[in-house]
Amino acid sequence: MTRTNIITSGLLGLIGAIILVGGSLAIVVSGWIPILITRPIIIWPFFLVLLLFSVAEIPLMVYSMRRIAASNNAKAVYLVLLTNTGYTFFAGVYAAPFILLAARSTLELAAGALLGVLAFVRFISTLIFLPK
Repeated sequence: MTRTNIITSGLLGLIGAIILVGGSLAIVVSGWIPILITRPIIIWPFFLVLLLFSVAEIPLMVYSMRRIAASNNAKAVYLVLLTNTGYTFFAGVYAAPFILLAARSTLELAAGALLGVLAFVRFISTLIFLPK
């Protein structure tokens, strides 16, 4: 597993997350779908739960990918790279439901985009903590 492979797989997930979040933002801003969750008492706990899961997943996934990379199995490298792509992309998966279901104001759109920005944090975490 080379640094180039880690960067490439992370960039694939990052690009996918950007496309997913950008598409979700475009759909909401254009008004193609109605916003289903309109009460702030539901919106912000929903945001906090998604944020909690997205942030809590970071150390668990990095630790897991490090353990897989340390394996003697020759195919473990491919599993780490595939997992890295999904791990980076999944920040967009957390952001999209919030944007599509609850984002009606600029603050809520920004909060949804913040969930999507965690894809960058995930990408950087793999660059720092995955073995070379």
